[in-house]
Amino acid sequence: MTAARRALALCLVLLVAGCVAPTANAPGPSPVADDAATDSPATTTTAESTPGDAPEHVVVDGDLSVDANQTFDRVAALLDADYAPTRVVVEDLSGRRTASFDGVPFFSAFGVTDPEDAGAGPAGLTTLDAMVYVSPAAADSARVEQVLAHEFVHVAQVREDMVPWFGGLAPAPASVDEQFVRRALVEGAAVYVTDAYTRAHQPGTGLQSAELAAAYADAGAAGRFLFGQYHFGFQYVDATLQDPAELPDLYEDPPKTSEQVLHPGSEDAPVALNVTVDAESFDRLQSQTSRAGEFLTRVVLRQTTRRSTAREAAAGWGNDDVVAFDTPNGSSVAWVTRWDTTEDADEFAAAARTLDDQPSEVAYRTERVDEDTVVVFAGTEQFVETAEASGNVTIAA
Repeated sequence: MTAARRALALCLVLLVAGCVAPTANAPGPSPVADDAATDSPATTTTAESTPGDAPEHVVVDGDLSVDANQTFDRVAALLDADYAPTRVVVEDLSGRRTASFDGVPFFSAFGVTDPEDAGAGPAGLTTLDAMVYVSPAAADSARVEQVLAHEFVHVAQVREDMVPWFGGLAPAPASVDEQFVRRALVEGAAVYVTDAYTRAHQPGTGLQSAELAAAYADAGAAGRFLFGQYHFGFQYVDATLQDPAELPDLYEDPPKTSEQVLHPGSEDAPVALNVTVDAESFDRLQSQTSRAGEFLTRVVLRQTTRRSTAREAAAGWGNDDVVAFDTPNGSSVAWVTRWDTTEDADEFAAAARTLDDQPSEVAYRTERVDEDTVVVFAGTEQFVETAEASGNVTIAA
């Protein structure tokens, strides 16, 4: 593994660095899945660290209006942990805020396009070598301190080997749904500890979790996908832990699906779903989107329904599988969904049919295969008109 590949992000989605400061102004960069830009450049070329590389104190390269060592010590105390400090580099991270969902068939088909311009705001990211980058922008020192505290939680996650997938001890995520879970556990934990930090050391400063909740509510579909990792990740951690010192316990038996993140305490596994594909007219695309999951289902439906409708229509999610095809003038997908009950399938099908109400060049068709299985075809008119779903279940296109 090269040093550049080693320096992948801790914050935002897995393939590109950038926990761009979780504020209302900064959702940060986020390719979504392996079928996005898999060769996206790492944010740094930091060489792989060895234990001897860790400084005795936090070293700051650049001008920072915050006492980095004091912030580091306070975070470590909240975590009741003793781990090596790191280096903080102050630089402009605005060029790394741009998310790109180009090339991800599911996102293109269902209107989860690149998020709106995030604007300028304080930002931070941490590499897998525990190097921290901070962009203060024009924020006041309290906001910058929050960003730094958030990043120092990530340093602890690395230094203390809390997160199995950081060290390659867990297999690569097989779906967007699993990627969401991992991001939620990493970012939600950092928000949780940052809130504790704010309560203890920044009286009068708004909580990071409150800013993220507002940002999620105000965002478009792509913004909700990004901010939701922080917002619902925090809610899960807050419902699971009693104290920041318990943070390592979060990764002992983590949730496997976004359904489990959205409903803390739920242990429901995805229901059985076996999809076969008969690709006669269109070539099948190799896509790592695979399972969209309950959260992304909610994001998609929220575009054309009320928030409560989208939430309720996604809540009976049992499993799904996304099959992508190479069609003229763009890709198309068959989204095969299976629901816990017939009533859940009814709710989803009704909400999914509203997708065709939005002004879009994408065509949609919702087909009920059986009492608990619904397929949504999305893409070019030719594909949507001719693709078929049958049995339990075969997609022919």
